[in-house]
Amino acid sequence: INLDNMHWTSACIFMEEKKIQYFDSLGGSERGKLKGLLQYLKDEWKAKKGGEMDVSEWKLVGCQEDTPRQKNGFDCGVFTCMFADFVTKDCEPVFQQEHITQCRQRIAL
Repeated sequence: INLDNMHWTSACIFMEEKKIQYFDSLGGSERGKLKGLLQYLKDEWKAKKGGEMDVSEWKLVGCQEDTPRQKNGFDCGVFTCMFADFVTKDCEPVFQQEHITQCRQRIAL
């Protein structure tokens, strides 16, 4: 998710858990983005399956306090890629700014 052409963040839709979670290396919450993704799911459901999707059990989870934070103004893209990497492995993101060089190498390879 690009914010104002200045900052990259990410969100993940966990279908089985009925949860949409936001990841921001600067700690923002962007509740509107989460609502937009939920609306997207509802629209897709209606277009593909017909009828209305029951979203009463869905949770919108903003950026958590333990989400890794960048300590500069230019590593947000690396953090966003690493959030995706950890989520696809069903792991909590546990890297820090100090690991960013290794993260860049992992992305490049």
